[in-house]
Amino acid sequence: MDRHAKVYNGSTLIETVSYDVDWYRVRTERDHLLKETDLWMLLDRYNTLTATQKTELTTYRQALRDLPSGYFDETDFDNETGLGSKGANNAADNFPAKPTWL
Repeated sequence: MDRHAKVYNGSTLIETVSYDVDWYRVRTERDHLLKETDLWMLLDRYNTLTATQKTELTTYRQALRDLPSGYFDETDFDNETGLGSKGANNAADNFPAKPTWL
C-alpha cells in the first residue's frame, strides 16, 4: 500500500509527501488483496499451482491476514479519527509483496 503522493509542476517532480492513513483504509486494501487471491484457493485452480506457488500464495495470504494485529499500536491509536495512528501507517508501509506470478 502506497501512502505517498508526488507533486509535479508539469513533468518536474517538486516533492513527495506522505499522508496518514486510518485502520479502515488499511483493512479495506488488505481485504481487496485477499479477495484478489480467493479464486486461487478454489481446489481446481489451487491444484494447478506448483509447490512453490502454493507456498507463496499461502504465505502471502497469511501475511495479509496478520497485518492489522502485527502493527496495531493501542498506545498511539486515536479512537475518534484513527488518523495519524503510528500502527496504521506502519502497516500501510509494510504490506507484504504480492507473488510475481499473481
